[in-house]
Amino acid sequence: MINPEEFVGNSWSGVWSEQWVTEADAVIVSLGLEVADIEREGNGLLRIMIDSPNGVTVEDCEKVSHQLTHLFTVENVNYDRLEISSPGVDRVLRRKKDFERFLNEEVSLKFKRAVNNQKQFKGVLQHGKAQTWGVLVTPDGKNAEPYLLDFEIADLAGARLVPHLKF
Repeated sequence: MINPEEFVGNSWSGVWSEQWVTEADAVIVSLGLEVADIEREGNGLLRIMIDSPNGVTVEDCEKVSHQLTHLFTVENVNYDRLEISSPGVDRVLRRKKDFERFLNEEVSLKFKRAVNNQKQFKGVLQHGKAQTWGVLVTPDGKNAEPYLLDFEIADLAGARLVPHLKF
């Protein structure tokens, strides 16, 4: 089962705590991919976002869908529709391994409790000095100095990559 101490979110309840998640993760990893996020939506929709360092193709999504359909039948996973997709350009960061993979990338963080009267920060993901993680924040303004805000994954309500699109 996924370790709740290394999980970003408001609570550990929900789809990530369901028993089949570990087995689905193993299936996806065996295909050379990883689980980026899992969501349950209304009307029975089960959405699983997959990723890899080389990106995700339609064929990858088809393979995962085929394999998980069989697994979910055996495991009696309750859903009406299964959607497999890439996590998108503003990928959610959920687990410790996501933070390790995206070190030195720009992220948007939402804290559970206000830090310096602020809950949302944008900056470059770093290793922290006093805690495990840090975000190098560059405030707006002429004389504003960049600073490192230390945090633990457990402090966060949400984390995403900041998209940088090149056309």
